[in-house]
Amino acid sequence: MSLTPTSASPVPLGESKRAGVLERLPPLRVIGPLIILPVLVVVFAFLNSRFLTSQNLLNIVQQAAVLLVVAAAATFVILMGSIDLSVGSIITLCGVTGALLLKDHGQWALIFVPLIGLGAGAINGWLFAYAKLPSFLVTLGTLYAFNGLALFIVSGSSIPVAPGLGLGKILDGTVIGIPTIALWAVGITLVLMFVARSTRFGRYTYVVGGGESVARLSGVPIQRHKFKVFVLSGLLASVAGILLMFFLGGGDPDMGTSYLLPTIAAVVMGGTPLSGGVGGPHRTILGVLIITVLNNGMTLANVQPYLQVVIQGFVVVGAVALAMDRSRLREIK
Repeated sequence: MSLTPTSASPVPLGESKRAGVLERLPPLRVIGPLIILPVLVVVFAFLNSRFLTSQNLLNIVQQAAVLLVVAAAATFVILMGSIDLSVGSIITLCGVTGALLLKDHGQWALIFVPLIGLGAGAINGWLFAYAKLPSFLVTLGTLYAFNGLALFIVSGSSIPVAPGLGLGKILDGTVIGIPTIALWAVGITLVLMFVARSTRFGRYTYVVGGGESVARLSGVPIQRHKFKVFVLSGLLASVAGILLMFFLGGGDPDMGTSYLLPTIAAVVMGGTPLSGGVGGPHRTILGVLIITVLNNGMTLANVQPYLQVVIQGFVVVGAVALAMDRSRLREIK
């Protein structure tokens, strides 16, 4: 008796068309932020009439500035499939050191602050790329180390910055009513968007995040590139520390602590999954706006500060679930 192969059952035409449409739709991590942001705006506008006033919108832009700088930098780390938990501590270290240098030596001394950020990023990068320690454990350790160093430098006290300084006007003034801190943040983010999409550095970051075996076969210097990405993260965290110092009017030992959770949430919520390989700074902008609008709206709605932290925590969990590409995961551990 001969066996003849049976043909597969034909797929109904209607189902085939629906499957084709679903395949062409953008993934949820892309369209999700585009839905969430306007929903938040509508909800908070309904809860408080002051939310959509011009003054509050300027407040949102100003509040988002520092977070945008540090989140855009952290995006490159997450694009590699790694994580940097020390960004808040680097902000604190550079902020209090900058305030101390400004107080004792004048504005010219601030040129040394980015060097501190570069050094902090280099420590993270060397331990991760060359000592081959997990980025999570490395930056968890340096989170405590950098924060402790900041406390030691200022003996746990705040360092006020005199208002009206020339550099302060440039970094925390206004231009036609728009806060200059926001203009700086947008300018830095535009540069990072160009770097991500149009330079070898950006392409290497995507390739490493997509799979190190492929990156190695493509000739990417993986260790050196990982080191450079963490150096960039440290440098931009130092810039964020300077901006925050002028915004707050001084350096405080806790000034960067509150930025770690929103930074990760903004990157992931914007559409850059923790698994890396897709996303970018252009998506992080949406994530930053969502986090800032959420915080601002909850404050206007008189949500208790401690409860706001709880809500932020659930937002991070939701963002991870939204952005996770489960097709790339063999196991959940």
